[in-house]
Amino acid sequence: MSVGTYRVTDKKCATCNWWCGARQVQFQANRPYYVMANASPSPCQACGQNKTPGSVCLRWQKWVSI
Repeated sequence: MSVGTYRVTDKKCATCNWWCGARQVQFQANRPYYVMANASPSPCQACGQNKTPGSVCLRWQKWVSI
């Protein structure tokens, strides 16, 4: 299984509040730094389409759990 790695400041689907796919957060100095998301498409709750974690959506919102 391939994984995409994105910084928490990137405006990508993997770091969005609407992302439904699996993801993990990696920390550096006790702060969230990277989001690792499964590279397979997952449904987006905001637009109703299947998106990959590297996609960008106009309805992007920062993931509140970061």
